Amino acid sequence: MTLNFVAPDAGAWIVQALQEQGRDADTANLVAGQVPRGFAAYARIFHPAMGTDGQPVRWDEIAKRRGSTMHALAQFAALSGIGEDGVPLAEDSWEGEAPGWDGLGAAELRAIAPLLAAHTGTPGEIHLALWNGLAFIHGGDQVEVVIENDPALTEEENARRAEELAARAKAPAFSEEVRNAPTLQIGSGYRSFYVFRGDAEDLASPLWARTSLGEQRQSPNLAWPQDRAWLMSTELYEDSTIVGGSRGLIDALLGCAGIEAWEVDADSRLDAAGDTRNELPAADDEPFDPEELAGEYFQGEGN
Repeated sequence: MTLNFVAPDAGAWIVQALQEQGRDADTANLVAGQVPRGFAAYARIFHPAMGTDGQPVRWDEIAKRRGSTMHALAQFAALSGIGEDGVPLAEDSWEGEAPGWDGLGAAELRAIAPLLAAHTGTPGEIHLALWNGLAFIHGGDQVEVVIENDPALTEEENARRAEELAARAKAPAFSEEVRNAPTLQIGSGYRSFYVFRGDAEDLASPLWARTSLGEQRQSPNLAWPQDRAWLMSTELYEDSTIVGGSRGLIDALLGCAGIEAWEVDADSRLDAAGDTRNELPAADDEPFDPEELAGEYFQGEGN
């Protein structure tokens, strides 16, 4: 099925539920700040990190290697010893890359989509919402393009070719009508989403658009079925996804081998204050001394 753009009214119930329970600076950091209260159970799905070999690594594997503790409210910086800027905070920091900021991975989404579809009475009607700030949507200079010269062409021909290819790549992926249409606004201004309607197949691998750079597929920021049996939410720039739904759905997610999921509740904290079992290493505030580093290097050369 092709994703169809719809009015943001389809997600008005989410906005209303969040407003009714109250959303301030404190509640925004709770599970209920993303997925409102009222569901029977909730799960947190952890986005995998990246090992030095380029392969995904689960958080519990990193915890075992480093001697930290994996739990439902773990924070990656405290668990791995890697700061938000990717800089190691301790000598025993895990060597690898933190989870990306582009949402739930494609493999993880494919793993849970059948479970989500099986726990709704309307699997043929599923709403998917996508953040309106993604570069490919609006095009322009936000879209990064790398074009290599064709050795068979002259310098002038390559320049003209690069200009043409860049123009095609930077063209908006969404129509002007969609780009200028009302969006689903949740909380602060940056949480603005385009809403589409699809089915279980679309949920497993959403195709938002086809551009000269290829198919634009990525996990939605929000997803829910027409009967509102569950809600999946990936907050912008976060490293985990929250799902609220029936007891049966959450049990199925917790038992899914394709993801790393832990049960949480509506009042669970998702910020640094929630991880009370791992201590964030203190950053090294001492100024960098190149002479000291050089001295250590040459002293080692003499041994």
